[in-house]
Amino acid sequence: AKTSLGLNPSPDIPGIPKEGNDYSKLLAYSLYFYEAQRSGILPPNNRVSWRHNSALNDGKDRNVSLIGGYYDAGDYIKFTLPLSWVLSLISWGAIEWFDGYRLSNQTDYLRDMIKWGTDWLIAAHPKLDQLFIQVGSIPLDNAYWGPDIKSIPSYFFVHDINLINIPFVSKNNDNSIPYPRPSFDINATSHGTDVASEAAAAFASSAILFRDFFDDNDYAETLISHAIDVYKFAESATLKLSSTDDSRNYGYSTSSYNDKLVYGALWLYRATNQVQYLDKAIRYYNQFQLHDSQRVISWDDHTGACNILLAQIFHGQSNANSTRWRDETENYLDRIITNKSNCSLTHGGLLWCNGDSPPGSLPIALTSVFAFLMYSAYASTTEKANTYRNFSASQIDYIFGANPMKMFYVVAVHPNSPKNPHHAGAHGGTNVGNLSDPVNTMHPLYGAVVGGPNINDTYHDVRSDIIQSEVALDYNSAFQGIMAYYVINTYVPPSPNPEDPIIPNPQISHSQKLIIILVSCSFVLLLLVSSIIAYKYKHKRFNSCISNRKRSKDLEENNQVAKSIDVEKGSEQKDLEENNQATNSINIEKDSESTENTESETLQDSEPDHNGSNDTEVELS
Repeated sequence: AKTSLGLNPSPDIPGIPKEGNDYSKLLAYSLYFYEAQRSGILPPNNRVSWRHNSALNDGKDRNVSLIGGYYDAGDYIKFTLPLSWVLSLISWGAIEWFDGYRLSNQTDYLRDMIKWGTDWLIAAHPKLDQLFIQVGSIPLDNAYWGPDIKSIPSYFFVHDINLINIPFVSKNNDNSIPYPRPSFDINATSHGTDVASEAAAAFASSAILFRDFFDDNDYAETLISHAIDVYKFAESATLKLSSTDDSRNYGYSTSSYNDKLVYGALWLYRATNQVQYLDKAIRYYNQFQLHDSQRVISWDDHTGACNILLAQIFHGQSNANSTRWRDETENYLDRIITNKSNCSLTHGGLLWCNGDSPPGSLPIALTSVFAFLMYSAYASTTEKANTYRNFSASQIDYIFGANPMKMFYVVAVHPNSPKNPHHAGAHGGTNVGNLSDPVNTMHPLYGAVVGGPNINDTYHDVRSDIIQSEVALDYNSAFQGIMAYYVINTYVPPSPNPEDPIIPNPQISHSQKLIIILVSCSFVLLLLVSSIIAYKYKHKRFNSCISNRKRSKDLEENNQVAKSIDVEKGSEQKDLEENNQATNSINIEKDSESTENTESETLQDSEPDHNGSNDTEVELS
């Protein structure tokens, strides 16, 4: 991967790196985008200057507080289904590649981003058999194009292709977002298996993140409790899609709840380690015959994600389950790469999946890249792992400019970024009926991934083209995890300053530490033994010198006595000569010994006054 992507200089926004790895910057930008989607009362550390407190009456129509959470896209509707998918996917990526956030100094922003969503999910699940799944009216919201401020008149008319002269009323105690904002739920009589299962996955996956990475066991237990309850609710009533209830104008309609029951159970197993949930997941997988899936992973279909989760769970085990889920996952991924599914490549090289890509091509490609990278570490062979990574790299290269349009498909971060995302708040206009007033987007929507080009690799940077230029929560969910992966795999530790001392690597293994201790002890022991030997040797030499001095003194005294006796007694000349000869002999011996003694003293005085090992070796030799 390239380490420099030619990004624009970073803005003066807290948390956006000014220097370093460009993937770290993109990771930070993505987290900023999620802050730009916040609803409710903003915190003191809000970084999005043009976002305001908004939708402060949400849930009041049902006597609950549904303030907060995230707006789904460039509008002001909140949905539980896509939000839950986003929270589970980002949590999954963070669990696998948390070091990417740590190396980028983004862990606090990650925590805040997840918690802003899970806090709202907790509020949306006030009872065991109730889950609110939408806040806001689709017709009203689609007809409104304006900011979340109070400068708009409280009563106005707009014109839309499907809505003519429909009045909107904005509450004076709130803001300009049109009212009413109805709250929709699923319950015991109006069920939604898909949304309830999806929410269970969001609660469980984020609980792992808070427990194992943020050391927040209390909050994790709260999330697990909601995960267990909402999954029980998903199974307790007749299984059906939330969209089958015609009494509400619901914005998201899934094609199946089967994969989501499996997905929710797998995350519950990972969060609780209770085998009952793993058994449920496999039983539902077999019951609904999810094997040999042809569909790419998306917010609508999670079958491929279930394959990867099962392969991860059984990885390294020597049993039939390990082999089955490895083969199932690799067959699934191989079908996508070899064009044996509903997917192929555009002329420019973008993954295009019929039925899934037309509403938004880049989210589909990014979710596939997420899947390939997520599984690559568990692949059966190095060759397969490299194939998956190389394919992923080709898609990221496309998104980052290696495409016929030369577009860098992330908003406001590159000279070739899209300049007109479909986002009412970022646009900043107050002419609610005109998407082109003003012409230029007033507020940079840093980090947002757009819907992307069509099958011909063509992209129109036009605000009104909702398919290509819209942004949404799920568009960035896989992208953010991928950037964390890229941070890890392109990270280069900073080189030391030449003026600073070189500090050894602190990561020393236990065996290395043991070797260092043993060598140090041996060296100290060797010094001690050498010192003792040197001391004993020098002590022996000293005693020898003292003995020689004493002998010389005794001989001198005897000579003097002999001379005195010879003078006093007047001994005979012969005896005198003999005595003189004896005396001369003794003197000669004395002089020899005195000379030797003097040399010994001179040598001893010249020796250093310490017991170093080198001195010991010299003396011993």
